[in-house]
Amino acid sequence: YGEVDAEPLLAARDAAGKPPLEALLIARIVPLLQEFPVFNASISGDDVLEKLHYDIGFAVDTPEGLMVAVIHDADQRTVDELGTEVRRLADAARGRSARPEELHGQTFTISNIGAVGGRYGTPIVPYGTTAIVSIGRADPRPIVRNGEVVVGREFPVSLSYDHRVIDGGTGRVFMGALIDALAAP
Repeated sequence: YGEVDAEPLLAARDAAGKPPLEALLIARIVPLLQEFPVFNASISGDDVLEKLHYDIGFAVDTPEGLMVAVIHDADQRTVDELGTEVRRLADAARGRSARPEELHGQTFTISNIGAVGGRYGTPIVPYGTTAIVSIGRADPRPIVRNGEVVVGREFPVSLSYDHRVIDGGTGRVFMGALIDALAAP
């Protein structure tokens, strides 16, 4: 797990017209998956299959429970397009009108538990993937910056991965790159 300064990402969200946070998370995570393909993979028998497509699942809280909607070919979409698709798929999941192909086939998953008030979580790696990230709520709280205690906002980030494929060192390097990507202006 780790924490990431939320201010740059939230400022970028405001500047982009307030798309769903998931759209910005997807846009920043896909390049990391391209750099670290083992996090965008699956296991078949003894083989690790690194995917060359980026079908990103995101958790949707529905009256019937948690569902994972999938944006196929997320790497080929702008933040605006991702935002439109996040809204459409979330509405379809909540309204029980999502098509089966919109609810499976993800190569990586994002769980924004902050949307339901959570901070940290321990996400379970979905079947057919090797990793998942959970982003928590960035409430104002005391943090240390430049040796001073100030009120700031940080996203709590939890990463789970399949240890048959990804070791702790690789997981920590990915987490560091993720924190840097999310904190970038």
